[in-house]
Amino acid sequence: MVIVGTGFGGICSAIKLQELGVSSLTVLERANEVGGTWQANRYPGIAVDTSILQYSLSFDPDPGWSRLYAPGRELQQYLIGLVDKYGLRDLIKFGTEVTEMRYIEDRAHWELSTRNGKVFTADVVVNATGQLSTPSSPKFEGLETFKGEILHSADWDESFDAAGRRIAAIGTGATAAQLVPEIAKDAEQVFVYQRSAPWVLPRYDRPIGELEGWLHKNVPLTLKLKRWRSFWRNDRVALAFERQGRGIERQRQLALNFIEKSIPDPELRAAVTPDYSIGCKRRVMSDDWYPTLLRSNVELVQGALEKVTPNGVIGRDGVEREVDTIIFQTGYAVADFMPMKVYGVQGRELHEEWSETAQTYLGISTSGFPNLFIVGGPHTAIGAGSFAFMVESAVQYIVGAVDYLQRSHAAAVDLRLEVQRRFYWSMQSRLAGSVYGSGCVGWYQRPNGHIDTLWPGLNAEYWWRTRKFDPQAYNVQVLAPSAARV
Repeated sequence: MVIVGTGFGGICSAIKLQELGVSSLTVLERANEVGGTWQANRYPGIAVDTSILQYSLSFDPDPGWSRLYAPGRELQQYLIGLVDKYGLRDLIKFGTEVTEMRYIEDRAHWELSTRNGKVFTADVVVNATGQLSTPSSPKFEGLETFKGEILHSADWDESFDAAGRRIAAIGTGATAAQLVPEIAKDAEQVFVYQRSAPWVLPRYDRPIGELEGWLHKNVPLTLKLKRWRSFWRNDRVALAFERQGRGIERQRQLALNFIEKSIPDPELRAAVTPDYSIGCKRRVMSDDWYPTLLRSNVELVQGALEKVTPNGVIGRDGVEREVDTIIFQTGYAVADFMPMKVYGVQGRELHEEWSETAQTYLGISTSGFPNLFIVGGPHTAIGAGSFAFMVESAVQYIVGAVDYLQRSHAAAVDLRLEVQRRFYWSMQSRLAGSVYGSGCVGWYQRPNGHIDTLWPGLNAEYWWRTRKFDPQAYNVQVLAPSAARV
């Protein structure tokens, strides 16, 4: 078996597959250390935007977090600690970027080509590169003429010093709400370009005290109860988002009250008030965003960036603002899902198959790509809750599939096309009637209007549907018992 990626998905998969007894396991990682998103993202202010009491693996939830919303470096150290604790480091090939995966039908295995020229073979592949691995690099007229410095939040230069800089910060999503408050402390001027206002909710971040931390460690039931309370609170929001129920109005009123309390200026208050339903785009959790917009050296510019000049930027208002630095906070190419070429049965390429509709079953399997399982695939992002929970649920299903392959002496399982189609169009129908399909445009939606990123309903439903591998959903190629390889 080969696992690609060492974020939450890859590490959780490796731990659970080892527990299953998989004896031949290799993990490929393009970076030089584990961590996935938390290794790649190093911009100032990076932190988890879900309570850390829930954003961790349930079987090893607390290494001693410092805050309710732990900083990114703590998240990476947590994952490094898991690798060392569970003896995974010797399985990992660092500096190994997979550029192509190709299924060899007559041998019923995968060949994985890497940028350094090495080729790996595997009966089963788990792709855990996630949806937050490939930066979305926008293109603007004149960008190549800019004389200053250009940075992207997902490819941060840690030597960058904002002191005395005039900065154009492009984007007002979750990343901007963490990064801009940090650079604004030292910059001469920050122009924040806002295409559309985000719905912002207070996150009520605070340190985790010594007594509280001791209880989490020594009376684990206290942490378990907090995790369950947080889980069901988030699932009530998820249910409201799917059914566009009364919970949406409660969320909206909380956000409006936060604006009213935080922004005294009526003009700025109007500028930060969204014109779409809360939940349609990703909500931003921040205690710092609105206070930062009130700073004398920060200007919120309404409208998207339209053009770059050698010495500045021009937005929708037509005004050129002189800057020496442009920072893109424009996220990731989420709809790509996998950052390599993937060739399945009859040479079919996965991204071509998904060019209009990213069809899978449970975001884990796709027809025509046998024994390829995905963690963090289509329809597994969530509008409310902890993605770590979705990771564990998907891994539970994948472990069940591998266990089935072992016990049945099967060479491969390939998702049945009718199962895939039924699942996909069920997702589209539910999402179209949810708040996510209520008319806004953001990274949840494709240009064709399909929503291939999100799970539409309760996180608990995803757990229920992934709790047990279903061989009836697959075409099974069987080996003689003596030829079983996994």
